[in-house]
Amino acid sequence: MTKQTNEAISKQTYIRLINKTEDYIEQHLKEPLSLKDLANNAHLSEFHFHRIFKLYSTETVNEFVTRFKIERAAIFLCVSPKTSITTVALDYGYNDSSSFSRTFKRHFGVSPLNYRKQQESSRTAHWFVE
Repeated sequence: MTKQTNEAISKQTYIRLINKTEDYIEQHLKEPLSLKDLANNAHLSEFHFHRIFKLYSTETVNEFVTRFKIERAAIFLCVSPKTSITTVALDYGYNDSSSFSRTFKRHFGVSPLNYRKQQESSRTAHWFVE
């Protein structure tokens, strides 16, 4: 095999590893996830896993996990309007609603409550347009 072929195979392998990591995160969204957990799941050392993840992703592992959780929580806020924000925060691995709200606002630019209201308003407006 040529060096280019080996590099292409390695890249494909590592991209599959990143996808496998995404699946693992999705299956464990409501648990605290550490670099050690993710590296163990990938059968790599923490150092090697972090290096590979950074090489083939635009985010660090922590940024990715945080974004993934907060985006899934946002979906849950919309589809489950009766569930309290504190419950959603706890369900997605946050220790309290204030740290969840800060992270949420940093990502979406609005608080979880305002996000939920905006989404509800846009769904209601959509019903009237059609």
